[in-house]
Amino acid sequence: MELTGQTSLSEPNVAAESSALLLALGQLKSSRITRQKINVAVISVERYLGQSNVDAKTDIWTDCYSYDLIVTDGLWQVKCKLSTGLHNLVNRNILRSGIDIRVLELAIVYDERRLGQSFVRIEDLECTSKVSEVFRSVKDVDGLSVWTNNDARTLSIIQMNTPLDAGRKHYLSLWNNEDPYGTVWTPNRPPADVLFDLSRICMVADVESFYVRGRPSPPLLVRVMHKSRLRYYGKPTKNIDFPYQAYFEVADQTGIMSMVLWNDVCVEWYHRLHVGTEIYLSRYTLKKAYQQRSRPQINNSLMVFHSTEISLNPESAVLAVIPPRKVQPQWCLPEVSYLFHNRSEIETLAHNAVVDVVGLVTFVGRVERVRSRANAVPERFWTYRWVHAIDGTSDSPLILEIFSNSQPDMFNSIHPMTLLVCTQMRVCCESGTHRYLTSSAETQIFNTGYHKNQPYQLQPKVKAFIQWVKTQRDRDMLSRCAVGGQYCHPCPQPTLTLSTDQSSGPQILALEDLKGELESLQYREHKRVLIQGHIVAVKYYTWPNRPTEHTQNAPQQQQQGGTVESVASTGLSVSTERQAGESEGQGTGGDSEGQGTDRDSPAVSNSSSTASRKRRKALPLKRKMKRHYITRAKAQSQRERPMDEPAGHEGGSEEQEEEEEGAPQQEEQPSDHTSQSAATADSSSRNSPQPGTEQSVRGPDALWESSLIPASALRSSEHLGLGGELHQESVAECFCFDDKDFHLRRVNLHPPRWWPELFPPEHTSHPPAACDGHYTLTILGLNQQVAVEALFLPVWSSKDPRAASMSWSHHDNSFLPCLTSGHFCPPPNIAGATDSLRPSPEELLCSAAALEQEHVVCVLDLCLLGDGKAEVVCSRVYRASDITTPQPNAPQ
Repeated sequence: MELTGQTSLSEPNVAAESSALLLALGQLKSSRITRQKINVAVISVERYLGQSNVDAKTDIWTDCYSYDLIVTDGLWQVKCKLSTGLHNLVNRNILRSGIDIRVLELAIVYDERRLGQSFVRIEDLECTSKVSEVFRSVKDVDGLSVWTNNDARTLSIIQMNTPLDAGRKHYLSLWNNEDPYGTVWTPNRPPADVLFDLSRICMVADVESFYVRGRPSPPLLVRVMHKSRLRYYGKPTKNIDFPYQAYFEVADQTGIMSMVLWNDVCVEWYHRLHVGTEIYLSRYTLKKAYQQRSRPQINNSLMVFHSTEISLNPESAVLAVIPPRKVQPQWCLPEVSYLFHNRSEIETLAHNAVVDVVGLVTFVGRVERVRSRANAVPERFWTYRWVHAIDGTSDSPLILEIFSNSQPDMFNSIHPMTLLVCTQMRVCCESGTHRYLTSSAETQIFNTGYHKNQPYQLQPKVKAFIQWVKTQRDRDMLSRCAVGGQYCHPCPQPTLTLSTDQSSGPQILALEDLKGELESLQYREHKRVLIQGHIVAVKYYTWPNRPTEHTQNAPQQQQQGGTVESVASTGLSVSTERQAGESEGQGTGGDSEGQGTDRDSPAVSNSSSTASRKRRKALPLKRKMKRHYITRAKAQSQRERPMDEPAGHEGGSEEQEEEEEGAPQQEEQPSDHTSQSAATADSSSRNSPQPGTEQSVRGPDALWESSLIPASALRSSEHLGLGGELHQESVAECFCFDDKDFHLRRVNLHPPRWWPELFPPEHTSHPPAACDGHYTLTILGLNQQVAVEALFLPVWSSKDPRAASMSWSHHDNSFLPCLTSGHFCPPPNIAGATDSLRPSPEELLCSAAALEQEHVVCVLDLCLLGDGKAEVVCSRVYRASDITTPQPNAPQ
C-alpha cells in the first residue's frame, strides 16, 4: 500500500492502531462493503461532469455531475466518490466541507474496463451542521497519510487533484461552471523573453484576404483590447478533456478582430492574457465568425472585422506574451479605450448602453445563484451578487449586479471600503424601478490591490474619483457600509399586469405547487414567484432575539399564557390572551414608547426602573390597542371551541380578563414547545420554532388574526412553515473592517475545501444595519387547503441597503399600504441619514383589519440559505382588484 510520507501498514504504529477509518477501509479488501459506523471530517467536496446517466423509463437526464469527497479522522485521509443518491445533500449544502459526518456504509468499486483501478464510494451517511473539531488539532491537512488500496493511480489522483472517475481530467468549480478551478489551470506568471521575426508580421486588416484565398496566415503582433469570461460547453456524452472556450478582442493599428481560445489552450493561457497584454500569434486558424454571441462595445475609430475570427486550437497554435519592456513604440499598437461614466451621467443613458464605472463600495450582498436556462443539460447556474458603490457625483449609489466572470479571486474579495472598477457594464432601465448596471460576458472587475499597471489608471474620470476619495473620512464612509442580508433588485413593480400567455410574463403559482418549488431549490438559489390567497395572521417579533428577556421572563410567560390553538403538525400557533400578558410582563415589541426612544439599538435593556415605569404608564393604551385586534380571535376561538370545553374565562368582562391574564393555565402546551426536529436532508420542518429558542418560548410580540377564517380551516390545511423564521443570513449587518474576512466568508458561497484558518472567530456578532424586528405573514390559499408563512421586512431606514433601490410612494402607514409598497412613510433621507417615523407594531396591526377577506397576490422571493434553511420573503402584496389582465381580442 502506497502512502504519502513514510507510514506503511506493514509497520505497526500508533496512528494505524487508533484509526477507526483505517480499520474500516481495511475491511473493504475482503468484504467489498462495510457498514461500520465511522465519524470523520470532510476536508473537501469537489464536483465534475459525470458520465451519461439517462433514466431508461423517462428518457430524462437524472444527474449529470459527480462528487468526490476527501474525509479524515485526524490521522488518515481517503478520497471517496459520493453515491448518486446522496448528491442532493451537496446541492442543498447540507453535506459540505468542514463538518463532521458519520459514514454508515462504504463500498469499494473496481473499474472493470481497466486493470488495477478502484475507488471507495460512500453509500450512506449522516451529517451534522457544526464545524468539525478535528481541524483544531490538524494544522496541515495535506500532511495526513493517504489510503490508496495498493493503487498507485489513486495516490497520483489525490496528489494531482483530478477526479476518481477515469473519464474526466479536471474538477469544476463547486457552484458554477464559469470559474476556473483546480491546479490544472496555469497561473499567471511573468512572461519570458521571446524571439520573433518582425519582417514576417501581417496586419489584422490583411488577414481576411488570406482566409479567402485559403493560404496559411502569417504571424500577428496584437494587443488584447477585451476579454470575455470562460464558457463551459461540456456534455455528459462528450469526452473532451477541457471543454472550454474564451473570446478575446485583439487589435493592431489597422483593425480589431476576435480571437478564440479552445479547450487546452484556455487552461494554459486564460490566466496569462489580460486586457492590455501584447501577444505574438502564429500557426493559428482562420474561421468564419460565429455571429450569435455578445460583443463588447468598442470605443475607438479602428475598423472592426466581424466576418472572420482567429481560432487557437491546442493541436497547432503558437502563442507568446511579449514582456512590457520589449514592446516598441514603432509597432503602433492601439491603446485600450474605455467608456467611463459617473453616477450622475448614468441617469441620462439609454437602456442597454455600455459603461465603465469606478466607485467606493458601501454594500456587498451575499452571493446567490440562478439557473442559466430551464431544463438545460447539464444543469447550469450563474452566480452573482449585488454591490453598491458611490463616486461623489450623486447622493444615490451605483447599483451593480455583478455576475461571476471567471475572476473568482476578484469576485469573492469585494468588500465595503474597497475601490472597485467594473468595465463593460450594461445599463438596465425598467419602469417603476431605479436604474442599475449588470455585467456582461466581457465585464472585468478590479478592486483594491489589483489596480497597479491597469490601463484605466490614466482615465480622467478615474483620476477625479481618486481625488474625491482622498477628501473623505474613513469613519464617515464606514458608517454607511453594510454587508449581506436579503436583497432583491429590481423591486416588484408598483402595479402588476398578468399575461394571458402562459409562456411569457409573470404567472401565478398554485399554493400547493409552492412546496415543490421550495424542495427543488439548491444552495443559494434565488427564485421569485407569485401566489394568491388571503392573509389570515400577522405576527411581529423583535430582532435580534434578546436572551436577557428570555431567561428572566420565561417562567412569567408560562404563567401568563392564555388559550393557545395549534394547527396540527404545522408549527402554527394562534395565541390569544397570552399577548396581553406578555405586554404587561415583558414590554418587548409591544412597548411603543420604549422602542421609539432607542429603535436603532440592537438590544434594549429591561432592567431599568425608568423603563419599567414607562411600560406601566403606557400599559392601558397598549391593552386597548391589543384588544382591538385580539378580541376577534378570542370570539372566533369561542365559536370554534368544542362543545365539551368549559367556557369559563373567555366570555367574561374586561376586568375578568385582566385578572385571569396572570393566572396559571392548565391547558396543554402548544406543540411548538415540545416538537423536535432531526437534521435530515429533507428539512422542511427545520425552520419551525424549536425548543429553547426565543420565538418558541416567548411567542410573537404582537399578533393579529383574521376573525372571518374558521380555525378549522387552518387546522385542516397543509402548512408550509418554512419561511416564518428570520435567519442571521437574511439580515444586513454593519461592516467592521477588522472582521472583513469573516464578513466575506458569510456572504460568499461555502468553499469546496476546508482549511483550519476558516474557523469562525470567537466574537462573531455584528449589529444589524437596520433591523429591530420582522413580521411573519400567514397566507392561506383560496381553497383553504395550503397555508404558507413568509417574512415581511418593510424598509424604514436609510441604513438599510434596500432603501437605495426602493421605489417610494406616500401612504398613511396603515398595514395594507405598507404591504403594497414594502416600506414605511415618509421615505428616509438617504443623504441626511434620517429614518422614517414608523408606527409601533401594535399601532400598525390595529389597521390590519383591512386584510379581512382581502384577496391578494403576493410576490415571494425564495432562497435556500444552506443547511436546509429556506428564506421566504414577501416583497410586495397586490390587491386582486388592482391587478390588470389584458383582455383577449374579441372574435370578429
